Amino acid sequence: MYNMKMKLMMRILLLCFLGCFWFQLSFAQNATTDPSEVRVLKSIFEQWGTQALPETWNINGEPCSGSAINGIGTDSLDVNPSITCNCSYDNNATCHITQLSVYALNKQGVFPKEFVALRYLTLLRIDRNYFTGPLPAFIGNMSALTSLTISRNSFSGPIPKELGNLAELTMLYMDSCGLSGEIPSTFAKFTSMQVLQIQGSSFEGPIPTSFSQLTSLNILRITDIYIGSSSLDFIKSMTSLTDLKLRNALITGTIPSDIGEYQSLVTLDLSFNNLTGQLPSFLFNMLSLKSLFLGNNSLSGPLPSQKSDQLRTMNLLVNNFTFDSSNITTCERMQGRSRMSEGARNWHEIVGKGFGVVLVEPNRRREESFVLVAFSTVAASVYEVEDEFDGG
Repeated sequence: MYNMKMKLMMRILLLCFLGCFWFQLSFAQNATTDPSEVRVLKSIFEQWGTQALPETWNINGEPCSGSAINGIGTDSLDVNPSITCNCSYDNNATCHITQLSVYALNKQGVFPKEFVALRYLTLLRIDRNYFTGPLPAFIGNMSALTSLTISRNSFSGPIPKELGNLAELTMLYMDSCGLSGEIPSTFAKFTSMQVLQIQGSSFEGPIPTSFSQLTSLNILRITDIYIGSSSLDFIKSMTSLTDLKLRNALITGTIPSDIGEYQSLVTLDLSFNNLTGQLPSFLFNMLSLKSLFLGNNSLSGPLPSQKSDQLRTMNLLVNNFTFDSSNITTCERMQGRSRMSEGARNWHEIVGKGFGVVLVEPNRRREESFVLVAFSTVAASVYEVEDEFDGG
């Protein structure tokens, strides 16, 4: 009897939900898109040489229709390009465009000034295209944006400091976007930022110390800094981090003990930097840490004899650690470059079985040694390989 009542209640709730959804959808279908936004959207798409897919939404008539209002919006790559609308304005009479996505369509052009007129736009995704020219200063006037993705484009020039005016931003992706120069100190205004990715564009350092104010960050990835070193002092208050990647970012100094207090940290990548000092043992016993990449630094000291069960993948290659019988077993010599290349491929197989890469004995030639290091129940093959080994 109880189960029947529960099933009946669930059916009633489902019907109520569907009824509310269709009620709102009927209002949306009777609402019309702000005419100024219709003109703006059409102009942007004409400049980029793109148009809506048939039977998805209608750029030439009523844009806020079809997938733009039925809950699909920009969440599905089956509808691309796409928009999402909110049709609750003016007592459900007016629709405003809140999301726009033109993803991986090989489009060309510049960042149009018309974007400023989309005053309700909260999400803009234009990654994996061939957009060129500068990222204009007027982007700082797109004040409603909470998510901006411009990765993998061919923009040029510096990051406009006005980008820091977007106080509502929670996610910013600008990997390999073509921009260069310094990372603006105005980014410190992003106090609500949860995801910040600035990778692969050869920006100048140092990383602004004012980044210490970004205490809401869950994911921080900054790589390939080529001028100006930084310490890790700016991360001391980022206790909510789950993913920290500062790879090839000219990081100097030691690994701060504060990292041991980051209870949610799953991935830590500080490889290809200038870190010194002893390898902190707490890194191997953090409750949530699953991946640790510290290769190509100048860390020293002994290796721990044990690690947590959570830590499954490691790369500690090319450092100055000391080895003893508790953590190293020397295996057969491996001769020749081709066998090392084979070893690099085998690394992926090892990781797939839950093993991790550990380290290569310092001051050894590539063809001289192949070592096996055991951490508790996990063993890992170790070798020095060439640049095809990524470690991250």
